[in-house]
Amino acid sequence: MAKAKKTTAKASKKATPKKAEVVKEVTINLDTFAVPIAIIVAGIIIALTIFLTNRSSKNDVSGSKGANPAVDDSAQAPTGGDVTVALGDDPYVGNKKKAKVAVVEYSDYQCGFCKRHSDQTYPELKANYVDTGKILYVFKEYPLGDTGLGYDTAVAGTCVFDQLGGEKFAEFHSGAMGAASIADIRSHAISLGVDGKKYDDCVASVKFKDDIQANKTEGSKAGISGTPGFIVGRIDKDGNVTGPLIAGAYPYDTFKSAIEELLK
Repeated sequence: MAKAKKTTAKASKKATPKKAEVVKEVTINLDTFAVPIAIIVAGIIIALTIFLTNRSSKNDVSGSKGANPAVDDSAQAPTGGDVTVALGDDPYVGNKKKAKVAVVEYSDYQCGFCKRHSDQTYPELKANYVDTGKILYVFKEYPLGDTGLGYDTAVAGTCVFDQLGGEKFAEFHSGAMGAASIADIRSHAISLGVDGKKYDDCVASVKFKDDIQANKTEGSKAGISGTPGFIVGRIDKDGNVTGPLIAGAYPYDTFKSAIEELLK
């Protein structure tokens, strides 16, 4: 009888089941973040608004590169030595036979601070000192560039003065400040009474280009580097004006103080 084969059975290792992994579900309640997020967004918007507002103020037209910064109403005109400029043949308002003092203005039509002076300060000076025969008010074109709307308006102004004289020029000067286009400038000139054909020919020929350049040269020598700039001084027998430079759009009281001192 055959012997039974001895069989050695190896115990098979069974894999021990791992414990089931527990996945915790995290629930985010967006409502709890709504208020903080809203506050942050609002803060960003406010900061951006302030930044853009300040930037806009710094770049105000003034519209013209080189324009003097605005000055606080409590500021006083800079002190310094007197300078001399000529009355010349430039537009003016006032009584030349009677006035002993002159305010000579150098300005650019696209300068925001020049417009502010024209709108706010010039009317008081005219009413209180020009119309009463105490001063002459002289206008000198000082476009900050040699091209562009500011320069073109200066050319137009010389043509208006050539046809209509100082009083009408003064009206043109005030109304053309900050003009938006050549067409608007021409329309304004026509409304004052210029002959359209003569005006167009004058503007096209740039007839008074040399006069504009002479004003710029004279103003620069007097210390004017931006607009508006003013010389307030006494008129001598040769038609020169000698007095301090007021560089900037200073308030009426600054001009009043300078004028009253010269009228003593």
